[in-house]
Amino acid sequence: MNRLINAGFHELLKSKYFYITMLVCAGFGALFSVGMYLYPNFDMPENSQIFINQDNVLGIIPSFATVVVPFAASVSVAFMLDSQYNHGTIRNRLIAGHTRTETFFSNIIVMTIATVIYFACYMAVVFFVGRVIWGYEGYKLKASLVTLSIMLVMIICNGTLLSLVIGNLMRGGKIIVAILAIQYVLNMTMVFGMFKDNDVLAMLARIFPQSSLFEFSYAVVIDGLEKNLFISLALMAVLTVFGLVYFKKCDIK
Repeated sequence: MNRLINAGFHELLKSKYFYITMLVCAGFGALFSVGMYLYPNFDMPENSQIFINQDNVLGIIPSFATVVVPFAASVSVAFMLDSQYNHGTIRNRLIAGHTRTETFFSNIIVMTIATVIYFACYMAVVFFVGRVIWGYEGYKLKASLVTLSIMLVMIICNGTLLSLVIGNLMRGGKIIVAILAIQYVLNMTMVFGMFKDNDVLAMLARIFPQSSLFEFSYAVVIDGLEKNLFISLALMAVLTVFGLVYFKKCDIK
């Protein structure tokens, strides 16, 4: 499988979309940081249970990665799968003797690492700009590692893995359009996280990273955050098993 992973990275690094997406993630990190500094707006909807003030606003900017990075991950997955199916790359790998399991997991690994890179680009700019223009010194290592790591796992699940499964289900056609449309719908789930007095919405808020947008912070480890991690890992396992079973049975032309 190492050869497949190396080939996947070669394909990724050759793609101009990979570098454009990195710049877009970094750009949004700077945009959100500078924008919040220049045009602060701390008025949130009544009963939203969201409290933003001058002390915690910078802590919330990293959480906007839950909106930006899933799109970035989905774009990479969509373009790579579209290229692999349209150019017969997957078929050629199978003819060359690689198993479908190796092909499936090599794509997961390559596309997941791409997502990690996008996430790192966004966060690096956010912390840098925040430190320069806000002079903020309240970084907390434990909170940063815990909340940002769980945020990343949720993004990988709902951005990378879900998009990969959807792309394999379609196997060509309008993969890009379908995947980005689904990510747009998922971004609308951020409203679930604003009203936690409803049990159903509270549960959905633990599934989608966008729903936890205003909870994630590198300053505080949120109570019950381990539930988000458990649900995301369970969903990742389900998506992986389903995706692999389908990929092993589908016709590839």
